[in-house]
Amino acid sequence: MAVDLRYSAAKTSKITKRLFNTSPIKKIQQDLKRKLPSQVKYTQNLAKTNNAKKTEERLVPSDYNVQLDYQLSEKEDIMVAIETISSNLWSESSTLHTKYYGLVDKRDRDMESLVFSLKGLSMKAKAEAMKFRTNQFPKDMVTTTQLYTVYEHQGNTFVDRKLEINIRNGNLRKFVITNASPVISRTVQKFQLGKVTYGHENMEVIIPAKSYESMIKDKIKALELDISNATEKNPTLEFELSALKKFHTFVMANPTALYVDLNEMTYEELSSLIGYGFVTLTSNHLNEIESHQFSISYPACGVFLKLINAGRVWLVKAMAKASYKESLEENLFKKWEGMTLNGESKMNNFRAPFYGYDLNWVLADALGSGLIEVFNTPVGRGWKLTGKA
Repeated sequence: MAVDLRYSAAKTSKITKRLFNTSPIKKIQQDLKRKLPSQVKYTQNLAKTNNAKKTEERLVPSDYNVQLDYQLSEKEDIMVAIETISSNLWSESSTLHTKYYGLVDKRDRDMESLVFSLKGLSMKAKAEAMKFRTNQFPKDMVTTTQLYTVYEHQGNTFVDRKLEINIRNGNLRKFVITNASPVISRTVQKFQLGKVTYGHENMEVIIPAKSYESMIKDKIKALELDISNATEKNPTLEFELSALKKFHTFVMANPTALYVDLNEMTYEELSSLIGYGFVTLTSNHLNEIESHQFSISYPACGVFLKLINAGRVWLVKAMAKASYKESLEENLFKKWEGMTLNGESKMNNFRAPFYGYDLNWVLADALGSGLIEVFNTPVGRGWKLTGKA
């Protein structure tokens, strides 16, 4: 008797199929990949980060009587404050912290030597940092907001009064750069990080009067040399030299002047000075023409202001990511530099746009402008966004 043979799937066919389609080599590679030290370390660090975010708690202020590392008493002259900021401007030469332990005897070494002694930074990055710092970067320029922080315990009125006295005595020179300070747009709930705008606030900067006068004199000497070396008369250079000398006489006689008008110099002379950066136009050019006033400026101060603005924007973005818009100072320094998984500094602060600018002065500017507040905690200084727009 014939038996019909029917072909049906065996009970073990699914298992056979799964084993057949799985490559033993791929399985081994996947297992090894899971067990590689780098992958394990990355997973562990990722888990720690996620746990830290989940357990993030609000900082508990112990008091608001904070003494900053660069704070001065009312007995210290404001010229000392400007020198304190200027001499500690760059991280590798700052005496306010010891984050770069390999650099000893900082005071006895020049900037270039210190920069090229840094470890963990490429030669290209070092060269770019030096180029930025030496390319007409104002050496002694500070903002009034930074000075407010240096004398925070004395108050802003104390600083304003000291500045006024020193400006009238011809020790300092103040410049008001219109529409230069960034405004951080925000809603009631949170900062709008993508809406950082410019053009709503003026920025006041201070520089020793001698530095400004020396710059004008150097430009006058350079023009005189060009004229004397010329093979034939150059009316343009001679006109520019005359305008510059006239401007020098004006600023020496008017130490408190912020503007120069058409009663003092002709429009052609002012146009020449604009080319050299000693006079600027604000965005409200029409009003300047009608009022016959032009702002007295410091050549290349825009480089300094861009640095200040970039620092302020970086700080707001970094702190706005935290749950309570606050951070310990130690953690801010780590974010400023960037840290590897091994806890080593990436030295991001020595690359564009900061080129080694010290975070202390970013914090000082933001505190003086009312953008942040500082307080003591049991585990170190804390900083918090105030929400000022």
